[in-house]
Amino acid sequence: MEISVYSDAHVGIGDHARRLEAAGFTHLWIYDSPLVFGEPYLAAFEALRATDRLAVGPGVTHPGSRPAVATAQALGTLAKAAPGRVVLGIGTGSSARHTLGLPPASLEQLDAYTRAVQSLLAGGEAECDERVVQFIHPTGRWLDLSHPVPTWVSAFGPRGRRRAAAFADGIMVRWEGAETLRAVRAEIDEAARAAGRRPQDVSLGVIYAMYPVEDLDELDGAEARAALGPLVVSRLRYLTNTFDDPEQVPERFRRAYRAYRAYRATLDERSRHFDNYLGYLTFMPPELEPFVDRESIATVCLAADPARIATELRAMAAAGVDHCSLQIAGSPVTWIDRMARIVAEIEYPTPSCLTAGAALHP
Repeated sequence: MEISVYSDAHVGIGDHARRLEAAGFTHLWIYDSPLVFGEPYLAAFEALRATDRLAVGPGVTHPGSRPAVATAQALGTLAKAAPGRVVLGIGTGSSARHTLGLPPASLEQLDAYTRAVQSLLAGGEAECDERVVQFIHPTGRWLDLSHPVPTWVSAFGPRGRRRAAAFADGIMVRWEGAETLRAVRAEIDEAARAAGRRPQDVSLGVIYAMYPVEDLDELDGAEARAALGPLVVSRLRYLTNTFDDPEQVPERFRRAYRAYRAYRATLDERSRHFDNYLGYLTFMPPELEPFVDRESIATVCLAADPARIATELRAMAAAGVDHCSLQIAGSPVTWIDRMARIVAEIEYPTPSCLTAGAALHP
């Protein structure tokens, strides 16, 4: 099982990338969050320059981020710098589009956009503004199109998963246990066959959050609350942006959902999407601290001792997870160092996108 990490785009990400690679992580996904963090492709370039084996790419970008030709050009340029180590994570932009106060892309838009990027990166044509386009100089010192750039689609709903099974190399879902995963795997397999593909050509990844502690009493401390609070607030923001009725929300989130929805109603409707992303997954605004306690932490993260976390990772692998992507919580250095000892115990293969001797181009 491949094990990866999500991170915000920032100058200095190369130091974290080196730590992740040394710790045994296989991938680094960089948020593409407009007006929230830095430019993801510049951050990806820094991370690739700092490492020799780590696979790196946006996680996830979306059709509203930039034209498909710009996304393909950015990925092709990264592939020139680090052939065989570039990946594409993409979704509808359920979170990213909300930073602009806009709705996510439709599944139809996601499908067309992703296929256009894939076609360009394969050296083919795509349609842009009703005109056919292709890379004018697909070789030379500009781009590398000779190494595949695997496409991972973030798809939490069944319609999105079925559609993605027709063109994705991998599909990311939430980890909700082995039984749920087996049902999702069967759904994807059926959709892949219907699209004329082999089920084994579509990998299955899960998104999850883990936070190692030696004693659960640590969760009442300032360090743990500061680390895990952003995850709690992010989930509440997502739920209140997505659902109008508490009955649509999983039961374990409803109490906090109602409380956060009441708070959100006090904000200026014209600009409250600014508040929705203040501190997004990195720090917690002081006024939101009351929403964070042991109960709310348990809804978004496995906070447990290292042995329990290792057991969960093994359960994922045994259930057929090909790729597990984790959210850093708190100080990246502290979290990576704690997880490194656990990840070292888990056997996983070399990332499928890597080629022998792939490294940074001089």
